Amino acid sequence: MLRYALPNLCTLCNFTCGVLAIYNLFEQKYLPAIFLISLGLCFDVLDGWTARKLHVFSLFGKELDSLSDLVTFGLAPAFLAYQFGLWSYGLWGLGFVLIYTISAIIRLARFNAVQSDLSTFLGLPVPAAAILLMISILCLPLWLWIPIIIVLSYLMLSSIVVPHFKKTGDTTYGVR
Repeated sequence: MLRYALPNLCTLCNFTCGVLAIYNLFEQKYLPAIFLISLGLCFDVLDGWTARKLHVFSLFGKELDSLSDLVTFGLAPAFLAYQFGLWSYGLWGLGFVLIYTISAIIRLARFNAVQSDLSTFLGLPVPAAAILLMISILCLPLWLWIPIIIVLSYLMLSSIVVPHFKKTGDTTYGVR
């Protein structure tokens, strides 16, 4: 039974990291939030790897993974950008947060509906967009964040082909 629970436990750890990152943002503790989003990424990689190694796949696990990814890589990085500086743009800043998060949820829904059986990703995966957004927040001036958010949102919704690291022929990545 543990064999089936282990990948989902990793997914729930990803989700927990996302919730705790958002909590830290409310407390204006930005570095712990960045750390927790990054730790969530580790759990996100681990859940898919564990599911593949244990050969435990289900629709439930796929849905759980996407819901967790929405929190950790959709909401948390967008709120990080808002708390770190987009707030200074008022409602426009909030609008760009919405653009990013709406793009993330559409990307995840599209993945679950039509892409999870493909051998490549179509569009930029949400965790990759989160990493690029966090790097931008840490390394670039505030005025560049808005065009970067627009580009990342576009890339998440686009049909560009993005390779992934799962084994060829394994069409159940992230599915438990």
